[in-house]
Amino acid sequence: MSRYTPMAAKDHAVRARILFYGDDFTGASDNTAQYARHGLRTMLFFARPDWKALQQAVQTCDVVGVAGNARSLNTSDMNEELLPLLQDFQALQVPLVQYKCCSTFDSSPATGSLGHAIALMRQVWPDCFVPVHSAAPEFGRYTVFGHHFARSGSDIHRLDRHPVMSVHPVTPIHESGLVEVLRAQGFRPELSVDLRKLDQHQSTPESLADGLNADGGSAVFDSYTQQHVVTAAAAIWRLSQQRQVCAMAAQGLAHGLGQYLRESGLIEDAAPVQQLPATDSLLVLSGSCSAVSAAQIAHARHCGFVCLRLGSDILLQQDEAAFERVQSEMLRAIQTGQSVVIFSAEGPHDAQSSQVREQTRDWPPGKMAQRIGQCFAQLADRAFRETPLSRLVVAGGDSSSFTMRSLGAHALQVKASHFAQNAHFASLVSDDPQIHGKEVLLKGGQVGTDDLYPFVLAGFGPA
Repeated sequence: MSRYTPMAAKDHAVRARILFYGDDFTGASDNTAQYARHGLRTMLFFARPDWKALQQAVQTCDVVGVAGNARSLNTSDMNEELLPLLQDFQALQVPLVQYKCCSTFDSSPATGSLGHAIALMRQVWPDCFVPVHSAAPEFGRYTVFGHHFARSGSDIHRLDRHPVMSVHPVTPIHESGLVEVLRAQGFRPELSVDLRKLDQHQSTPESLADGLNADGGSAVFDSYTQQHVVTAAAAIWRLSQQRQVCAMAAQGLAHGLGQYLRESGLIEDAAPVQQLPATDSLLVLSGSCSAVSAAQIAHARHCGFVCLRLGSDILLQQDEAAFERVQSEMLRAIQTGQSVVIFSAEGPHDAQSSQVREQTRDWPPGKMAQRIGQCFAQLADRAFRETPLSRLVVAGGDSSSFTMRSLGAHALQVKASHFAQNAHFASLVSDDPQIHGKEVLLKGGQVGTDDLYPFVLAGFGPA
Protein backbone atom coordinates (compact mmCIF):
# COMPACT_ATOMS: atom_id res chain seq x y z
CA MET A 1 0.00 0.00 0.00
CA SER A 2 1.49 3.33 -1.03
CA ARG A 3 1.71 6.17 1.46
CA TYR A 4 1.47 9.91 0.92
CA THR A 5 4.48 12.17 1.36
CA PRO A 6 4.76 13.65 4.88
CA MET A 7 3.85 17.30 5.17
CA ALA A 8 7.33 18.24 6.37
CA ALA A 9 8.83 17.04 3.10
CA LYS A 10 6.95 19.63 1.05
CA ASP A 11 8.50 22.80 -0.25
CA HIS A 12 5.65 24.97 1.02
CA ALA A 13 3.63 25.12 4.22
CA VAL A 14 0.16 23.64 3.94
CA ARG A 15 -2.47 24.36 6.56
CA ALA A 16 -5.33 22.67 4.72
CA ARG A 17 -6.58 19.38 6.14
CA ILE A 18 -9.25 18.73 3.53
CA LEU A 19 -9.72 19.53 -0.15
CA PHE A 20 -13.02 19.07 -1.94
CA TYR A 21 -14.69 19.38 -5.31
CA GLY A 22 -18.44 20.06 -5.40
CA ASP A 23 -20.27 18.70 -8.43
CA ASP A 24 -22.72 21.61 -8.35
CA PHE A 25 -22.56 25.09 -6.86
CA THR A 26 -25.40 24.90 -4.37
CA GLY A 27 -24.07 21.67 -2.91
CA ALA A 28 -20.53 23.03 -2.79
CA SER A 29 -21.77 26.13 -0.95
CA ASP A 30 -23.61 23.99 1.58
CA ASN A 31 -20.55 21.78 2.03
CA THR A 32 -18.47 24.89 2.73
CA ALA A 33 -20.94 26.01 5.40
CA GLN A 34 -20.90 22.61 7.10
CA TYR A 35 -17.15 22.82 7.59
CA ALA A 36 -17.27 26.49 8.56
CA ARG A 37 -19.91 25.92 11.27
CA HIS A 38 -17.31 24.09 13.37
CA GLY A 39 -14.59 26.72 13.15
CA LEU A 40 -12.71 25.39 10.13
CA ARG A 41 -11.53 28.28 7.98
CA THR A 42 -12.92 27.53 4.53
CA MET A 43 -12.61 29.01 1.04
CA LEU A 44 -14.74 27.98 -1.95
CA PHE A 45 -13.58 28.81 -5.47
CA PHE A 46 -16.12 29.03 -8.30
CA ALA A 47 -13.78 27.43 -10.83
CA ARG A 48 -10.37 25.80 -10.86
CA PRO A 49 -8.06 28.54 -9.52
CA ASP A 50 -4.60 29.17 -10.84
CA TRP A 51 -1.80 27.39 -9.01
CA LYS A 52 -0.69 30.49 -7.08
CA ALA A 53 -4.20 31.19 -5.78
CA LEU A 54 -4.64 27.55 -4.79
CA GLN A 55 -1.31 27.50 -2.94
CA GLN A 56 -2.23 30.69 -1.08
CA ALA A 57 -5.58 29.21 -0.08
CA VAL A 58 -4.15 25.98 1.33
CA GLN A 59 -1.61 27.97 3.32
CA THR A 60 -4.30 30.04 5.07
CA CYS A 61 -7.41 27.80 5.17
CA ASP A 62 -8.26 24.49 6.80
CA VAL A 63 -10.58 23.46 3.99
CA VAL A 64 -10.35 24.52 0.35
CA GLY A 65 -13.10 23.69 -2.10
CA VAL A 66 -13.74 24.16 -5.78
CA ALA A 67 -17.29 24.32 -7.10
CA GLY A 68 -17.99 22.81 -10.48
CA ASN A 69 -20.79 21.51 -12.64
CA ALA A 70 -19.85 17.86 -13.13
CA ARG A 71 -23.33 16.79 -12.05
CA SER A 72 -24.68 17.99 -15.41
CA LEU A 73 -21.83 16.70 -17.60
CA ASN A 74 -21.27 13.58 -19.67
CA THR A 75 -18.25 11.44 -18.90
CA SER A 76 -16.07 13.00 -21.60
CA ASP A 77 -16.73 16.50 -20.31
CA MET A 78 -16.21 15.27 -16.74
CA ASN A 79 -12.68 14.26 -17.74
CA GLU A 80 -11.93 17.81 -18.85
CA GLU A 81 -13.58 19.31 -15.78
CA LEU A 82 -12.05 17.05 -13.14
CA LEU A 83 -8.67 15.66 -14.13
CA PRO A 84 -6.66 18.92 -14.14
CA LEU A 85 -8.09 19.89 -10.74
CA LEU A 86 -7.53 16.45 -9.23
CA GLN A 87 -3.94 16.59 -10.42
CA ASP A 88 -3.56 19.97 -8.70
CA PHE A 89 -4.99 18.43 -5.53
CA GLN A 90 -2.58 15.49 -5.78
CA ALA A 91 0.39 17.86 -6.03
CA LEU A 92 -0.66 19.50 -2.75
CA GLN A 93 -0.44 16.12 -0.97
CA VAL A 94 -3.42 16.70 1.33
CA PRO A 95 -4.44 13.20 2.44
CA LEU A 96 -8.22 13.72 2.59
CA VAL A 97 -10.06 14.69 -0.60
CA GLN A 98 -13.84 14.82 -0.89
CA TYR A 99 -15.89 14.65 -4.07
CA LYS A 100 -19.01 16.38 -2.79
CA CYS A 101 -22.03 14.66 -4.33
CA CYS A 102 -25.69 15.49 -3.81
CA SER A 103 -27.30 13.89 -0.75
CA THR A 104 -29.92 12.43 -3.11
CA PHE A 105 -27.11 10.82 -5.14
CA ASP A 106 -28.14 12.67 -8.34
CA SER A 107 -26.30 10.89 -11.15
CA SER A 108 -26.62 8.39 -13.97
CA PRO A 109 -24.17 6.42 -16.12
CA ALA A 110 -24.48 9.12 -18.79
CA THR A 111 -24.82 12.34 -16.76
CA GLY A 112 -22.86 13.33 -13.66
CA SER A 113 -21.67 9.74 -13.16
CA LEU A 114 -20.38 9.32 -9.61
CA GLY A 115 -18.84 6.02 -10.62
CA HIS A 116 -16.85 7.79 -13.32
CA ALA A 117 -15.77 10.46 -10.83
CA ILE A 118 -14.41 7.71 -8.56
CA ALA A 119 -12.59 6.18 -11.54
CA LEU A 120 -10.92 9.55 -12.19
CA MET A 121 -9.85 9.85 -8.54
CA ARG A 122 -8.43 6.34 -8.73
CA GLN A 123 -6.59 7.35 -11.90
CA VAL A 124 -4.85 10.13 -9.96
CA TRP A 125 -4.50 8.21 -6.66
CA PRO A 126 -4.42 4.50 -7.65
CA ASP A 127 -4.21 3.22 -4.08
CA CYS A 128 -6.67 5.58 -2.41
CA PHE A 129 -9.41 4.36 -0.08
CA VAL A 130 -12.88 5.39 -1.29
CA PRO A 131 -15.55 5.80 1.41
CA VAL A 132 -19.07 6.45 0.07
CA HIS A 133 -21.21 8.46 2.49
CA SER A 134 -24.39 10.06 1.14
CA ALA A 135 -26.35 10.46 4.38
CA ALA A 136 -27.11 13.85 5.94
CA PRO A 137 -29.53 13.11 8.82
CA GLU A 138 -29.89 16.78 9.76
CA PHE A 139 -31.23 17.33 6.25
CA GLY A 140 -33.46 14.25 6.12
CA ARG A 141 -31.11 11.99 4.16
CA TYR A 142 -30.46 8.50 5.55
CA THR A 143 -28.64 5.34 4.47
CA VAL A 144 -29.85 2.15 6.13
CA PHE A 145 -28.28 -1.20 5.25
CA GLY A 146 -27.03 0.27 2.01
CA HIS A 147 -30.37 1.71 0.88
CA HIS A 148 -30.84 5.45 0.69
CA PHE A 149 -33.86 7.43 1.88
CA ALA A 150 -34.77 11.11 1.57
CA ARG A 151 -37.34 13.40 3.11
CA SER A 152 -40.02 15.10 1.04
CA GLY A 153 -42.14 17.43 3.13
CA SER A 154 -42.76 15.58 6.40
CA ASP A 155 -42.46 12.10 4.83
CA ILE A 156 -39.43 9.88 4.28
CA HIS A 157 -39.23 7.94 1.01
CA ARG A 158 -36.91 5.29 -0.30
CA LEU A 159 -34.92 7.01 -3.02
CA ASP A 160 -36.44 5.08 -5.93
CA ARG A 161 -39.92 5.98 -4.64
CA HIS A 162 -39.16 9.60 -3.81
CA PRO A 163 -41.79 11.89 -5.41
CA VAL A 164 -39.09 14.18 -6.83
CA MET A 165 -36.01 12.04 -7.37
CA SER A 166 -37.85 9.12 -8.97
CA VAL A 167 -39.11 11.46 -11.71
CA HIS A 168 -36.09 13.79 -11.96
CA PRO A 169 -36.03 15.10 -15.55
CA VAL A 170 -32.30 14.43 -16.06
CA THR A 171 -31.25 11.76 -13.55
CA PRO A 172 -34.33 9.85 -12.37
CA ILE A 173 -33.50 7.36 -9.61
CA HIS A 174 -34.79 3.80 -10.10
CA GLU A 175 -32.64 2.05 -7.48
CA SER A 176 -32.21 2.83 -3.78
CA GLY A 177 -29.22 0.57 -3.10
CA LEU A 178 -26.11 2.74 -3.34
CA VAL A 179 -23.92 -0.25 -4.21
CA GLU A 180 -26.17 -1.07 -7.15
CA VAL A 181 -26.31 2.57 -8.28
CA LEU A 182 -22.52 2.70 -8.36
CA ARG A 183 -22.17 -0.69 -10.05
CA ALA A 184 -24.36 0.58 -12.88
CA GLN A 185 -21.88 3.46 -13.19
CA GLY A 186 -18.82 1.23 -13.37
CA PHE A 187 -17.63 1.17 -9.74
CA ARG A 188 -17.95 -1.81 -7.39
CA PRO A 189 -17.66 -0.94 -3.67
CA GLU A 190 -15.94 -3.75 -1.76
CA LEU A 191 -17.19 -3.30 1.80
CA SER A 192 -20.21 -2.02 3.70
CA VAL A 193 -20.30 -0.33 7.08
CA ASP A 194 -23.86 -0.75 8.30
CA LEU A 195 -25.59 0.66 11.38
CA ARG A 196 -24.56 -2.30 13.51
CA LYS A 197 -20.86 -1.68 12.87
CA LEU A 198 -21.22 2.04 13.51
CA ASP A 199 -22.99 1.38 16.82
CA GLN A 200 -20.38 -1.21 17.75
CA HIS A 201 -17.49 1.18 17.04
CA GLN A 202 -18.99 4.40 18.40
CA SER A 203 -16.23 4.64 20.99
CA THR A 204 -13.58 2.88 18.89
CA PRO A 205 -13.66 4.42 15.39
CA GLU A 206 -9.91 3.87 15.14
CA SER A 207 -10.35 0.10 15.19
CA LEU A 208 -13.08 0.38 12.55
CA ALA A 209 -10.67 2.35 10.35
CA ASP A 210 -7.85 -0.12 10.90
CA GLY A 211 -10.10 -2.99 9.89
CA LEU A 212 -11.26 -1.23 6.75
CA ASN A 213 -7.68 -0.39 5.81
CA ALA A 214 -6.71 -4.06 6.11
CA ASP A 215 -9.76 -5.50 4.34
CA GLY A 216 -10.21 -3.41 1.20
CA GLY A 217 -10.09 -0.16 -0.70
CA SER A 218 -13.68 1.10 -0.62
CA ALA A 219 -16.79 1.00 1.55
CA VAL A 220 -20.38 2.26 1.56
CA PHE A 221 -21.29 3.78 4.94
CA ASP A 222 -24.74 3.76 6.53
CA SER A 223 -25.86 6.64 8.74
CA TYR A 224 -29.21 7.28 10.41
CA THR A 225 -28.25 9.61 13.27
CA GLN A 226 -25.70 12.38 13.63
CA GLN A 227 -23.73 10.11 15.96
CA HIS A 228 -23.47 7.57 13.14
CA VAL A 229 -22.12 10.33 10.90
CA VAL A 230 -19.54 11.40 13.50
CA THR A 231 -18.39 7.79 13.99
CA ALA A 232 -18.05 7.36 10.23
CA ALA A 233 -16.20 10.68 9.97
CA ALA A 234 -13.81 9.71 12.76
CA ALA A 235 -13.00 6.42 11.01
CA ILE A 236 -12.48 8.20 7.69
CA TRP A 237 -10.21 10.77 9.36
CA ARG A 238 -8.17 7.94 10.89
CA LEU A 239 -7.90 6.27 7.47
CA SER A 240 -6.57 9.52 6.01
CA GLN A 241 -3.72 9.41 8.51
CA GLN A 242 -2.76 5.99 7.13
CA ARG A 243 -3.32 6.35 3.40
CA GLN A 244 -4.80 8.69 0.82
CA VAL A 245 -8.58 8.93 1.15
CA CYS A 246 -10.84 10.12 -1.67
CA ALA A 247 -14.37 10.24 -0.29
CA MET A 248 -17.55 10.24 -2.37
CA ALA A 249 -19.71 12.08 0.12
CA ALA A 250 -22.54 14.52 0.64
CA GLN A 251 -22.52 17.49 3.02
CA GLY A 252 -23.36 15.27 5.99
CA LEU A 253 -19.76 14.05 6.06
CA ALA A 254 -18.49 17.65 6.14
CA HIS A 255 -20.69 18.29 9.20
CA GLY A 256 -19.47 15.06 10.80
CA LEU A 257 -15.79 15.74 10.13
CA GLY A 258 -16.06 19.26 11.49
CA GLN A 259 -17.84 18.04 14.62
CA TYR A 260 -15.31 15.25 15.17
CA LEU A 261 -12.30 17.57 14.75
CA ARG A 262 -13.80 20.20 17.06
CA GLU A 263 -14.84 17.73 19.75
CA SER A 264 -11.41 16.07 19.57
CA GLY A 265 -9.71 19.40 20.27
CA LEU A 266 -8.07 19.49 16.85
CA ILE A 267 -9.55 22.89 15.95
CA GLU A 268 -10.65 25.88 17.95
CA ASP A 269 -14.30 25.92 19.04
CA ALA A 270 -15.58 28.83 16.96
CA ALA A 271 -19.24 29.02 15.98
CA PRO A 272 -20.33 30.68 12.72
CA VAL A 273 -22.32 33.87 12.62
CA GLN A 274 -26.00 32.99 12.76
CA GLN A 275 -27.48 36.44 12.24
CA LEU A 276 -28.44 38.13 9.00
CA PRO A 277 -30.00 41.63 9.02
CA ALA A 278 -33.09 42.48 7.01
CA THR A 279 -32.66 43.94 3.55
CA ASP A 280 -34.87 46.22 1.45
CA SER A 281 -35.30 43.85 -1.48
CA LEU A 282 -34.35 40.37 -2.59
CA LEU A 283 -33.72 38.90 -6.04
CA VAL A 284 -34.36 35.18 -6.47
CA LEU A 285 -33.24 33.42 -9.66
CA SER A 286 -34.75 29.93 -9.74
CA GLY A 287 -33.57 27.36 -12.26
CA SER A 288 -34.90 24.44 -10.23
CA CYS A 289 -37.82 22.32 -11.42
CA SER A 290 -38.46 20.66 -8.04
CA ALA A 291 -41.81 20.69 -6.24
CA VAL A 292 -40.08 22.35 -3.27
CA SER A 293 -38.93 25.26 -5.41
CA ALA A 294 -42.40 25.55 -6.97
CA ALA A 295 -43.97 25.86 -3.50
CA GLN A 296 -41.42 28.55 -2.58
CA ILE A 297 -42.25 30.54 -5.72
CA ALA A 298 -45.99 30.25 -4.98
CA HIS A 299 -45.48 31.44 -1.40
CA ALA A 300 -43.33 34.37 -2.53
CA ARG A 301 -46.03 35.38 -5.01
CA HIS A 302 -48.61 35.23 -2.22
CA CYS A 303 -46.36 37.49 -0.11
CA GLY A 304 -46.20 40.15 -2.81
CA PHE A 305 -42.98 39.25 -4.63
CA VAL A 306 -43.00 40.13 -8.31
CA CYS A 307 -42.75 36.75 -10.08
CA LEU A 308 -41.50 36.66 -13.68
CA ARG A 309 -41.10 33.63 -15.92
CA LEU A 310 -38.28 33.10 -18.38
CA GLY A 311 -40.41 31.92 -21.29
CA SER A 312 -39.43 29.19 -23.71
CA ASP A 313 -38.71 31.81 -26.37
CA ILE A 314 -36.08 33.29 -24.03
CA LEU A 315 -34.59 29.94 -23.03
CA LEU A 316 -34.33 28.89 -26.67
CA GLN A 317 -32.71 32.24 -27.58
CA GLN A 318 -35.53 33.06 -29.97
CA ASP A 319 -36.68 36.38 -28.52
CA GLU A 320 -34.10 38.78 -27.08
CA ALA A 321 -36.76 41.49 -26.85
CA ALA A 322 -38.74 39.31 -24.42
CA PHE A 323 -35.64 38.90 -22.27
CA GLU A 324 -35.08 42.65 -22.27
CA ARG A 325 -38.67 43.13 -21.05
CA VAL A 326 -38.03 40.74 -18.14
CA GLN A 327 -34.88 42.68 -17.23
CA SER A 328 -36.75 46.00 -17.35
CA GLU A 329 -39.57 44.69 -15.13
CA MET A 330 -37.01 43.34 -12.66
CA LEU A 331 -35.10 46.61 -12.46
CA ARG A 332 -38.26 48.67 -12.09
CA ALA A 333 -39.50 46.46 -9.25
CA ILE A 334 -36.22 46.46 -7.28
CA GLN A 335 -35.78 50.21 -7.71
CA THR A 336 -39.18 50.70 -6.05
CA GLY A 337 -38.28 48.43 -3.11
CA GLN A 338 -40.04 45.27 -4.30
CA SER A 339 -38.57 41.78 -4.25
CA VAL A 340 -38.45 39.66 -7.40
CA VAL A 341 -38.46 35.98 -8.30
CA ILE A 342 -37.45 35.06 -11.85
CA PHE A 343 -37.94 31.39 -12.67
CA SER A 344 -37.56 28.95 -15.55
CA ALA A 345 -39.99 26.31 -14.20
CA GLU A 346 -42.68 25.80 -11.58
CA GLY A 347 -42.36 22.19 -10.47
CA PRO A 348 -41.54 18.85 -12.12
CA HIS A 349 -44.76 18.83 -14.18
CA ASP A 350 -44.39 22.36 -15.53
CA ALA A 351 -45.88 22.38 -19.06
CA GLN A 352 -43.30 24.81 -20.45
CA SER A 353 -40.43 22.69 -19.11
CA SER A 354 -41.82 19.62 -20.84
CA GLN A 355 -42.07 21.58 -24.09
CA VAL A 356 -38.53 22.91 -23.78
CA ARG A 357 -37.13 19.46 -23.00
CA GLU A 358 -38.81 18.09 -26.10
CA GLN A 359 -37.43 20.90 -28.27
CA THR A 360 -33.91 20.50 -26.85
CA ARG A 361 -33.70 16.70 -26.66
CA ASP A 362 -30.77 16.76 -29.11
CA TRP A 363 -28.84 19.33 -27.08
CA PRO A 364 -25.75 18.07 -25.25
CA PRO A 365 -26.07 17.56 -21.46
CA GLY A 366 -25.67 20.79 -19.56
CA LYS A 367 -26.41 23.15 -22.46
CA MET A 368 -29.80 24.23 -21.13
CA ALA A 369 -28.39 24.71 -17.61
CA GLN A 370 -25.66 26.83 -19.17
CA ARG A 371 -28.24 28.92 -21.05
CA ILE A 372 -30.26 29.49 -17.86
CA GLY A 373 -27.07 30.40 -16.02
CA GLN A 374 -26.13 32.95 -18.69
CA CYS A 375 -29.55 34.57 -18.38
CA PHE A 376 -29.32 34.62 -14.58
CA ALA A 377 -25.83 36.11 -14.61
CA GLN A 378 -27.00 38.93 -16.89
CA LEU A 379 -29.99 39.59 -14.63
CA ALA A 380 -27.91 39.60 -11.44
CA ASP A 381 -25.21 41.77 -13.00
CA ARG A 382 -27.71 44.43 -14.07
CA ALA A 383 -29.50 44.32 -10.72
CA PHE A 384 -26.24 44.80 -8.78
CA ARG A 385 -25.07 47.64 -11.05
CA GLU A 386 -28.32 49.53 -11.58
CA THR A 387 -30.19 49.12 -8.27
CA PRO A 388 -29.32 49.12 -4.53
CA LEU A 389 -29.71 45.30 -4.45
CA SER A 390 -27.27 43.57 -2.10
CA ARG A 391 -28.84 40.12 -1.53
CA LEU A 392 -29.30 37.37 -4.12
CA VAL A 393 -30.64 33.80 -4.04
CA VAL A 394 -29.86 31.37 -6.85
CA ALA A 395 -31.92 28.17 -6.74
CA GLY A 396 -30.94 25.06 -8.65
CA GLY A 397 -27.55 23.39 -8.54
CA ASP A 398 -26.93 23.03 -12.26
CA SER A 399 -27.86 26.55 -13.36
CA SER A 400 -26.24 28.24 -10.34
CA SER A 401 -22.80 26.96 -11.32
CA PHE A 402 -22.98 28.69 -14.68
CA THR A 403 -24.50 31.79 -13.06
CA MET A 404 -21.63 32.34 -10.66
CA ARG A 405 -18.96 31.67 -13.26
CA SER A 406 -20.53 34.17 -15.65
CA LEU A 407 -21.10 36.84 -13.02
CA GLY A 408 -17.43 37.58 -12.40
CA ALA A 409 -17.08 36.31 -8.82
CA HIS A 410 -14.28 33.82 -8.26
CA ALA A 411 -14.87 32.63 -4.68
CA LEU A 412 -17.06 32.94 -1.60
CA GLN A 413 -16.71 32.88 2.15
CA VAL A 414 -19.60 31.98 4.47
CA LYS A 415 -21.16 35.02 6.15
CA ALA A 416 -24.23 33.76 8.04
CA SER A 417 -25.97 30.40 8.37
CA HIS A 418 -29.46 29.33 9.38
CA PHE A 419 -29.18 25.58 9.81
CA ALA A 420 -32.88 24.86 10.31
CA GLN A 421 -33.47 26.25 6.81
CA ASN A 422 -30.14 24.93 5.52
CA ALA A 423 -29.61 28.48 4.27
CA HIS A 424 -26.01 29.66 4.11
CA PHE A 425 -25.36 33.20 2.93
CA ALA A 426 -21.88 34.03 1.75
CA SER A 427 -19.98 37.10 0.64
CA LEU A 428 -18.83 37.03 -2.96
CA VAL A 429 -15.13 37.53 -3.66
CA SER A 430 -14.49 39.41 -6.90
CA ASP A 431 -12.09 41.87 -8.47
CA ASP A 432 -15.18 43.82 -9.57
CA PRO A 433 -16.23 46.26 -6.81
CA GLN A 434 -19.85 46.07 -8.01
CA ILE A 435 -19.86 42.33 -7.27
CA HIS A 436 -17.40 41.99 -4.37
CA GLY A 437 -19.08 41.64 -0.98
CA LYS A 438 -22.60 41.01 -2.30
CA GLU A 439 -24.58 38.44 -0.34
CA VAL A 440 -25.58 35.23 -2.07
CA LEU A 441 -27.42 32.08 -1.10
CA LEU A 442 -26.88 29.17 -3.48
CA LYS A 443 -29.89 26.97 -2.81
CA GLY A 444 -30.47 23.40 -3.94
CA GLY A 445 -33.86 22.49 -5.35
CA GLN A 446 -34.84 20.45 -2.29
CA VAL A 447 -33.69 23.04 0.28
CA GLY A 448 -35.81 25.21 2.56
CA THR A 449 -39.40 25.62 3.68
CA ASP A 450 -42.14 27.20 1.59
CA ASP A 451 -41.58 30.60 3.26
CA LEU A 452 -37.80 30.67 2.66
CA TYR A 453 -37.73 33.76 0.43
CA PRO A 454 -39.68 36.17 2.67
CA PHE A 455 -37.77 34.63 5.60
CA VAL A 456 -34.35 35.59 4.22
CA LEU A 457 -35.66 38.97 3.06
CA ALA A 458 -36.55 39.73 6.70
CA GLY A 459 -33.23 38.35 7.98
CA PHE A 460 -32.76 36.02 10.91
CA GLY A 461 -31.21 35.61 14.32
CA PRO A 462 -29.66 32.45 15.83
CA ALA A 463 -31.68 29.36 14.85
